[in-house]
Amino acid sequence: MPVSEMPKISSTPWRREPVKVEASLADWARSFRKDDRANVSDVRMPESGMANDTVMFRLDGEALVARLAPAPGSAYPTFRTYDLRFQQRVIELVRARTKVPVPEIVHLEESESWMDAPFMVTRVVEGLVPSDNPPYLLDPSGWFLQGTPEDWKRFETSTIDVMVQLHEVKVDINDDDTAFLSSGHPGRTALGQLLESMRSYYEWAREGHTVPVLERALEVLTATLPANDRCVLNWGDARPGNIIYRDFQPVAVLDWEMAGMGPPEVDLAWTTFFQRFYAWMAEGYGLAPVPAMFDRDEVRAVYERVSCRGLDNLAWYEAFSGLRFGIILVRMNLRSTAYGMQDPCDDPNDMVMFAPLLDRLLDEI
Repeated sequence: MPVSEMPKISSTPWRREPVKVEASLADWARSFRKDDRANVSDVRMPESGMANDTVMFRLDGEALVARLAPAPGSAYPTFRTYDLRFQQRVIELVRARTKVPVPEIVHLEESESWMDAPFMVTRVVEGLVPSDNPPYLLDPSGWFLQGTPEDWKRFETSTIDVMVQLHEVKVDINDDDTAFLSSGHPGRTALGQLLESMRSYYEWAREGHTVPVLERALEVLTATLPANDRCVLNWGDARPGNIIYRDFQPVAVLDWEMAGMGPPEVDLAWTTFFQRFYAWMAEGYGLAPVPAMFDRDEVRAVYERVSCRGLDNLAWYEAFSGLRFGIILVRMNLRSTAYGMQDPCDDPNDMVMFAPLLDRLLDEI
């Protein structure tokens, strides 16, 4: 099957209309610049991202990007809340305490009068982003698969290094600068609190549906919760698809809405999980195998060597990643159904899309 015919993880008929966005941006720009001659041009709205709208534009010639919170009343938003001030605080924390490259924030617009929701404006960072649709690991015409094995190794090791640097930031609920990262859920450790936050997320996200594979995941993960009490800054959505690369090395780290506190294994396993997910897709659709990278044991070894800190085996954390991604896909599925893009699933496990892989991950722990 050609990559172009594979089912997409998400599609975007629920996004705002570009014409209306352009008009609203122009009104905002004149107010922001206090200049009626402020000029907005080259407005584009990529279809990337599951939780928000992204708008690329120029303001008086300067390349900027706006991240818009979901429109009020939009069907089945990905997350219960979309807090741009939270994301701003995370980006500022990363900039202050690490050398990890993050976009420069130009303005956080908290008024809903322009776009019916808040938005954050940052300067554009030039580079290439690994695509989700079609997946960069499966698209023979994409920039990533045009690279060499040496390029891919540089890509892999530099991505792991980003997480090593991020995890140098120790967080504590008693630290005024980092307490905002706490999920607020009960639990003896930050990892236990993360698991409880996923239980709460599932109860909200499922809208009354029961998804057996996710119910099993919660049961197994609870029974096997590691006694890991490390607590560092978690990026949350730690994967190449949220990084801008130049020469196969990160130049900007994006998407902080899932940030929090927990052990470093949570971030690493989110990356290795997606490698396994795309490998599973390639196998299922009869495509060429994905490049061999982000293997769980190899990632662990590289991270330990660079950071000089030991890690747990990543098996439990990959299954936890599968639970988290599965809940997100339930929301995507319900949204697609609400917009008439597909019929309701007869088997609720089909809302997860990769239920056989998640069962396999659970069996491994």
